[in-house]
Amino acid sequence: MVTSARPTVPLRGWRGHADSVALAVLDEGAAGVLDGTGAGWHDAAAADPARAHLLLDDGGPAGPAGYAVLAAPRGPEPGVELHRLVVAAERRRTGAGRALLHAALAVAGVPGTGDAAPDDAADGAGYGADDGVPADLAPPWAGTGRLWLEVAAGNTAARALYRSAGLVTESVLRAVPGDPRSAPLRLLLARG
Repeated sequence: MVTSARPTVPLRGWRGHADSVALAVLDEGAAGVLDGTGAGWHDAAAADPARAHLLLDDGGPAGPAGYAVLAAPRGPEPGVELHRLVVAAERRRTGAGRALLHAALAVAGVPGTGDAAPDDAADGAGYGADDGVPADLAPPWAGTGRLWLEVAAGNTAARALYRSAGLVTESVLRAVPGDPRSAPLRLLLARG
């Protein structure tokens, strides 16, 4: 549910090239996982009306604690895609990733989002969840009721986060397509 009430989590949208530079620094901590990085990637994504940035900006001196990039429904896969979720290395295990995931679920309009991310105050930074995100952060294509993403099969921390929020595996993309004995490379997870 997207609401006009201010959430507990300090979310905001992309504001310009300075944000792209700060997010590119966060991308360095996820090298080898992301399909594109750098300030130019963020500038292009922000200019694309089929994508939206959500920044978790708690006013820390190092810049945003993390960010998510959502993509509009397209092709055969229904729902909003969580294209990217990145948290600063020093802010991992503080609830920042869970807060961003909760915000993405809320923007996608996934039912029961209020239960997706319990308050994480015991984890350190105390990022909590709210029933929604500011209405001005929701792009016009949001609210489909479904969020999906792809994750590397070996990224156990991310898979645990996504599963704790109720996302389930819908497909397994294998090294050798069609061979169920080949190693899984990526998993498609979804909720809603």
